Amino acid sequence: MSAATTTSVPTEPTEPTEPTEPTEPTEPTEPTEPPNTEGPRLTLSHDEAVAAARALAPRLQKYAAEADRLRTLPAEAVQLLDEARLFDVLTPRFWGGSGLGFATALLTTEELSRGCASAGWLRAVMGGNTWTVAQLPLEARQEVFAAPSTRVALQLRLSGPPAQRVPGGYLLRGMWGRFCSGIDHADWIAAEVSAPPAPGAEPEPHVMLLPQERTVGIDDWHTSGLRGTGSRSFTVPELLVPEHRVLPVSALDPVNPSPHGRPRTTPYRMAFTAIGTVALAGVLLGTARAALDTYAGSGRSGGRTGLDLSALTATVDTARALLLADLDTLAASGTPGGTPEERARMRRDIAYAGTRCREVVNAVYEASGSAVIYDDSPVQRIWRDANAAAQHPAFDLRRWGAASS
Repeated sequence: MSAATTTSVPTEPTEPTEPTEPTEPTEPTEPTEPPNTEGPRLTLSHDEAVAAARALAPRLQKYAAEADRLRTLPAEAVQLLDEARLFDVLTPRFWGGSGLGFATALLTTEELSRGCASAGWLRAVMGGNTWTVAQLPLEARQEVFAAPSTRVALQLRLSGPPAQRVPGGYLLRGMWGRFCSGIDHADWIAAEVSAPPAPGAEPEPHVMLLPQERTVGIDDWHTSGLRGTGSRSFTVPELLVPEHRVLPVSALDPVNPSPHGRPRTTPYRMAFTAIGTVALAGVLLGTARAALDTYAGSGRSGGRTGLDLSALTATVDTARALLLADLDTLAASGTPGGTPEERARMRRDIAYAGTRCREVVNAVYEASGSAVIYDDSPVQRIWRDANAAAQHPAFDLRRWGAASS
C-alpha cells in the first residue's frame, strides 16, 4: 500500500468521479471548522483503501475460527479495521473520513470477506452507517464524528409500539430489535423507529441514534453462519431520544430536501433504497473468491472431474462488474437518486450478484469431498457464511428480479 496522507479538511476529491464542487455542505447548519478530534486522521484514496483491505484479509482469516467460537468478532480484529480507517470509507472528509464512494465500500468489503466474512459484513454495515449519520442534525454529527471511533451499529427496524413525541424529543418504551450487526463494538445504534413527525400526526419511519449503553442485550446469536458478526437482539426498556438524534427516513432520499443539509459529494446524491445493501454484496463476492482460492490450493482442480475454475471466476468477475456499472449509472444520473428504473436495476443486480456468488460457493462445497463436513474445514465455514449472508432479503431475486418495477 502506498503511503497514506493525514489531514482533517481536504481541498479536492480523491476519485475521478467525484464532483468539483466543495465537499462540505454549504447550508447554514454546517460549522465552519471541523470537529475537535485527537489529531489528524488517516485518509485514504480509493486504491489505498482497497489495498489496505486486501492486506488485512490474511490477518483477519486467522481470527475467523475464534470469531465463530466467540460468536462475535474479536476486539483485536475490530481494532485492525479501525486502525486502517475502513469504517470511515464513506465518512465525509470534513468529518475526518476518507470521503469515498460506494464502489470503494463494495470492493473493500469484498477484500476483507476473502479473509473473514464476518469482518467484511461488519465493515459493510458499520461503515455504511456513517453515511446516515452525516445527514443527521449537526449536534448528532458532532457527537459521533468527534469521537476516536465512529463505529455505529444498525437496527433496520425496531419493533414495538410507536415512539411517543414529547417535549424535546421522542420517548421509546418496550421496544426490541433483532439482527443488530455491530452491537458488540459500537457506541451508537442507528435504528429505524416508527414515530409521528408532528404532534397528532400518523407515525412514519424515522432514523434514531440510540446510545448502545442504554440498551439491554440478548444473547441469542446462535446461527449457522456469520457467527462472528455478533448480530444479536436487544431491548429498549425506556429511552428519551432528543430531537437532534432523529431524522425522517424520507430525508435520506436525495429527491427530497434535507432538513439539516447533506454533503454535496456523489454518495449523498444516491438513494438508500437503491444502494443501502450494495456493500453487503461484497461479502458474497469475497466468500466466492475465498472458496475458489481454497479449492485451487487443494489440488482438486485438475482432471476431468474438477471444477471449471475459469468459468466460476468469470461468474464472480461478472457479478462485480455489473454492480460497479450500476453504481456508475446512478452517479451519472440526471435524476436525484436515480430514475425508478435505475434504482430498480441496482436492487435487482445486488440480488443477482449475491445469488450467483452463492451458487459458486455451493459448487465448491459440493466438489470438495467428504472432509468438508468437519467444523475445522475452511470451505465449510465459507459455505456457512455465504449461505447465511445470502439469506438477507437484499439477495432475494424473487423480490427484486423485475428491474422495471
